[in-house]
Amino acid sequence: MKKSIALISVFAVLMIAFSGCIGDDNPAVDNGTEPDNPGASISPDDTATDISELENLPAGFEYVGSLPLDETDIKNDYNAENVSGIVGGSEGMYKYNGSDFYLDVIELEDSGAANNLIDAYKSSFLPLQNESRFVEESFNGHSAVRITDYIISGGNPVPRYSYIWDNENYVLVVFGNTADSTQVRQLAEATGY
Repeated sequence: MKKSIALISVFAVLMIAFSGCIGDDNPAVDNGTEPDNPGASISPDDTATDISELENLPAGFEYVGSLPLDETDIKNDYNAENVSGIVGGSEGMYKYNGSDFYLDVIELEDSGAANNLIDAYKSSFLPLQNESRFVEESFNGHSAVRITDYIISGGNPVPRYSYIWDNENYVLVVFGNTADSTQVRQLAEATGY
Protein backbone atom coordinates (compact mmCIF):
# COMPACT_ATOMS: atom_id res chain seq x y z
CA MET A 1 0.00 0.00 0.00
CA LYS A 2 2.82 2.41 0.91
CA LYS A 3 4.54 1.69 -2.44
CA SER A 4 1.31 2.50 -4.29
CA ILE A 5 0.96 5.83 -2.51
CA ALA A 6 4.61 6.69 -3.15
CA LEU A 7 4.29 5.76 -6.82
CA ILE A 8 1.13 7.84 -7.22
CA SER A 9 2.88 10.79 -5.54
CA VAL A 10 5.83 10.55 -7.94
CA PHE A 11 3.51 10.44 -10.95
CA ALA A 12 1.55 13.44 -9.64
CA VAL A 13 4.76 15.47 -9.25
CA LEU A 14 5.87 14.50 -12.75
CA MET A 15 2.50 15.39 -14.27
CA ILE A 16 2.55 18.80 -12.61
CA ALA A 17 6.18 19.38 -13.58
CA PHE A 18 5.69 18.61 -17.23
CA SER A 19 2.29 20.24 -17.57
CA GLY A 20 3.74 23.68 -16.96
CA CYS A 21 1.45 24.28 -13.97
CA ILE A 22 4.42 25.07 -11.79
CA GLY A 23 6.69 27.91 -12.72
CA ASP A 24 7.32 31.57 -12.49
CA ASP A 25 6.97 33.55 -15.67
CA ASN A 26 9.15 36.34 -14.31
CA PRO A 27 12.55 36.54 -15.94
CA ALA A 28 15.63 35.81 -13.85
CA VAL A 29 17.46 38.73 -12.36
CA ASP A 30 21.22 38.54 -12.04
CA ASN A 31 21.80 39.57 -8.47
CA GLY A 32 25.54 38.96 -8.67
CA THR A 33 25.57 36.38 -5.92
CA GLU A 34 27.89 33.43 -6.02
CA PRO A 35 27.47 30.13 -4.20
CA ASP A 36 28.57 30.24 -0.57
CA ASN A 37 31.22 27.59 -1.04
CA PRO A 38 32.87 27.84 -4.48
CA GLY A 39 34.99 24.86 -5.44
CA ALA A 40 33.54 22.77 -2.61
CA SER A 41 34.06 19.04 -2.43
CA ILE A 42 31.09 16.81 -1.91
CA SER A 43 30.82 15.66 1.69
CA PRO A 44 30.91 11.92 2.37
CA ASP A 45 27.63 12.43 4.27
CA ASP A 46 25.84 13.77 1.17
CA THR A 47 23.83 11.48 -1.05
CA ALA A 48 23.07 11.93 -4.74
CA THR A 49 19.52 12.93 -3.75
CA ASP A 50 20.82 15.57 -1.32
CA ILE A 51 23.03 17.04 -4.03
CA SER A 52 20.33 17.03 -6.73
CA GLU A 53 17.98 19.14 -4.58
CA LEU A 54 19.56 22.61 -4.67
CA GLU A 55 18.80 24.97 -1.80
CA ASN A 56 20.08 28.25 -3.28
CA LEU A 57 18.46 28.49 -6.69
CA PRO A 58 19.09 31.31 -9.16
CA ALA A 59 16.23 33.82 -9.38
CA GLY A 60 13.26 32.41 -11.29
CA PHE A 61 14.24 28.73 -10.97
CA GLU A 62 11.93 26.42 -9.09
CA TYR A 63 12.65 22.94 -7.75
CA VAL A 64 10.02 20.41 -8.90
CA GLY A 65 11.27 17.10 -7.48
CA SER A 66 13.85 14.33 -7.69
CA LEU A 67 13.81 10.82 -9.07
CA PRO A 68 16.29 8.03 -8.36
CA LEU A 69 18.57 6.83 -11.17
CA ASP A 70 19.67 3.23 -11.08
CA GLU A 71 22.68 1.70 -12.80
CA THR A 72 20.63 0.66 -15.85
CA ASP A 73 19.22 4.20 -16.31
CA ILE A 74 22.69 5.70 -16.07
CA LYS A 75 24.30 3.21 -18.45
CA ASN A 76 21.55 3.83 -21.03
CA ASP A 77 21.44 7.63 -20.69
CA TYR A 78 25.21 8.15 -20.69
CA ASN A 79 26.40 5.50 -23.17
CA ALA A 80 28.18 3.85 -20.25
CA GLU A 81 27.51 0.17 -20.93
CA ASN A 82 31.20 -0.64 -20.40
CA VAL A 83 31.73 1.60 -17.36
CA SER A 84 32.07 -0.25 -14.07
CA GLY A 85 31.68 1.18 -10.59
CA ILE A 86 28.31 2.91 -11.01
CA VAL A 87 26.60 3.06 -7.60
CA GLY A 88 23.43 5.01 -8.50
CA GLY A 89 22.19 8.53 -8.74
CA SER A 90 19.41 11.08 -8.61
CA GLU A 91 17.83 13.47 -11.10
CA GLY A 92 16.70 16.83 -9.77
CA MET A 93 14.00 18.50 -11.89
CA TYR A 94 13.65 22.27 -12.16
CA LYS A 95 11.54 24.84 -14.03
CA TYR A 96 12.47 28.27 -15.27
CA ASN A 97 10.34 30.50 -17.47
CA GLY A 98 8.47 27.57 -19.04
CA SER A 99 11.61 25.49 -19.67
CA ASP A 100 12.54 22.22 -17.98
CA PHE A 101 15.99 21.74 -16.47
CA TYR A 102 17.63 18.69 -14.93
CA LEU A 103 20.52 18.03 -12.58
CA ASP A 104 21.76 14.45 -12.72
CA VAL A 105 24.05 13.46 -9.86
CA ILE A 106 25.74 10.12 -10.45
CA GLU A 107 27.66 8.35 -7.69
CA LEU A 108 30.50 6.06 -8.67
CA GLU A 109 32.89 3.90 -6.65
CA ASP A 110 35.88 6.20 -7.23
CA SER A 111 37.17 9.16 -9.23
CA GLY A 112 38.58 6.86 -11.94
CA ALA A 113 35.11 5.47 -12.62
CA ALA A 114 33.76 9.05 -12.70
CA ASN A 115 36.29 9.99 -15.39
CA ASN A 116 35.46 6.83 -17.34
CA LEU A 117 31.76 7.73 -17.33
CA ILE A 118 32.48 11.24 -18.65
CA ASP A 119 34.76 9.85 -21.38
CA ALA A 120 32.14 7.26 -22.40
CA TYR A 121 29.43 9.92 -22.60
CA LYS A 122 31.55 12.31 -24.65
CA SER A 123 32.49 9.50 -27.05
CA SER A 124 28.80 9.00 -27.89
CA PHE A 125 28.70 12.33 -29.79
CA LEU A 126 29.78 12.82 -33.39
CA PRO A 127 31.90 15.89 -34.21
CA LEU A 128 30.05 19.03 -35.32
CA GLN A 129 30.89 20.43 -38.74
CA ASN A 130 31.09 24.16 -38.03
CA GLU A 131 31.87 24.42 -34.31
CA SER A 132 33.38 22.57 -31.40
CA ARG A 133 30.91 20.30 -29.64
CA PHE A 134 32.94 20.32 -26.39
CA VAL A 135 34.02 23.59 -24.78
CA GLU A 136 35.84 23.68 -21.46
CA GLU A 137 34.58 26.38 -19.10
CA SER A 138 35.38 27.25 -15.49
CA PHE A 139 33.05 28.00 -12.57
CA ASN A 140 32.97 27.25 -8.84
CA GLY A 141 36.74 26.70 -8.83
CA HIS A 142 36.79 23.82 -11.34
CA SER A 143 36.46 23.16 -15.04
CA ALA A 144 33.44 21.62 -16.71
CA VAL A 145 32.67 20.68 -20.29
CA ARG A 146 29.82 22.42 -22.08
CA ILE A 147 28.36 20.07 -24.68
CA THR A 148 26.42 21.46 -27.63
CA ASP A 149 23.86 19.23 -29.31
CA TYR A 150 21.10 20.01 -31.80
CA ILE A 151 17.47 19.00 -32.08
CA ILE A 152 15.14 19.72 -34.99
CA SER A 153 12.30 22.07 -34.09
CA GLY A 154 9.98 23.50 -36.74
CA GLY A 155 12.27 22.03 -39.41
CA ASN A 156 15.29 23.97 -38.11
CA PRO A 157 18.26 22.86 -36.00
CA VAL A 158 18.06 24.31 -32.47
CA PRO A 159 20.93 24.05 -29.98
CA ARG A 160 20.66 22.34 -26.62
CA TYR A 161 23.38 22.56 -24.01
CA SER A 162 24.60 20.50 -21.10
CA TYR A 163 27.43 20.82 -18.60
CA ILE A 164 29.27 17.79 -17.25
CA TRP A 165 32.01 17.58 -14.62
CA ASP A 166 33.24 15.39 -11.81
CA ASN A 167 33.73 16.07 -8.11
CA GLU A 168 35.49 13.30 -6.22
CA ASN A 169 33.56 10.11 -7.10
CA TYR A 170 30.48 11.96 -8.43
CA VAL A 171 29.58 13.14 -11.92
CA LEU A 172 27.23 16.11 -12.20
CA VAL A 173 25.31 16.87 -15.40
CA VAL A 174 23.05 19.87 -15.93
CA PHE A 175 20.87 20.19 -19.03
CA GLY A 176 17.64 21.78 -20.15
CA ASN A 177 15.23 22.24 -23.05
CA THR A 178 16.39 25.74 -23.90
CA ALA A 179 18.58 27.25 -26.60
CA ASP A 180 20.08 29.62 -24.00
CA SER A 181 23.29 28.15 -22.59
CA THR A 182 23.49 30.86 -19.90
CA GLN A 183 20.39 29.48 -18.17
CA VAL A 184 21.90 25.99 -18.09
CA ARG A 185 25.16 27.41 -16.73
CA GLN A 186 23.29 29.36 -14.01
CA LEU A 187 21.85 26.10 -12.68
CA ALA A 188 25.25 24.37 -12.95
CA GLU A 189 26.87 27.19 -10.94
CA ALA A 190 24.11 26.97 -8.32
CA THR A 191 25.32 23.48 -7.36
CA GLY A 192 28.34 25.08 -5.67
CA TYR A 193 30.42 22.13 -6.88
